[in-house]
Amino acid sequence: MLRLINIVLLFIAATVFYWLGLLVFAPLGIMVNIMLAFSIIVAAITPQRYGYIFAFFSGLFLDFLGTTVFGAGALAFTLLMMLFYRIKNNIDFKEILPQMVITALLNFVYIILFGILTKIFSNSFAWQGWKNLFLGSLLLGLLMPLLYLLAERFLVFDTLKKADEN
Repeated sequence: MLRLINIVLLFIAATVFYWLGLLVFAPLGIMVNIMLAFSIIVAAITPQRYGYIFAFFSGLFLDFLGTTVFGAGALAFTLLMMLFYRIKNNIDFKEILPQMVITALLNFVYIILFGILTKIFSNSFAWQGWKNLFLGSLLLGLLMPLLYLLAERFLVFDTLKKADEN
């Protein structure tokens, strides 16, 4: 039960930081995908089943807010978590540089993948722009160590890490 409470608290924190990111960066025309960063944090600290579920619902949350193909965000987040879990054992995600690089690259891939998925399902490519592709990915990578540190300090990760035992 405590695991579920921690995951829900992390999702609530992700939505709060998502809205704060919108307030700060949207007037500049930049989309910083905070929900993706929190999905990566959950994937880094929990077993795969929790990471996939969190990523799916984070993408679904963004789909509810968006105007493109419903479900494309959820599918893209889930596919990105598959990619993350493939490389997770080869990196030390507690270090700052891997956090920044992996997060920036996954955001870069997300923007392209989301466009491809919308092209497949709606016959129109949902392009978020070059500014979001490069500057949004860079900013998200720079914010990731701070988000990881905040999540690590305020949530009980030991309970989440022990989820693998059950």
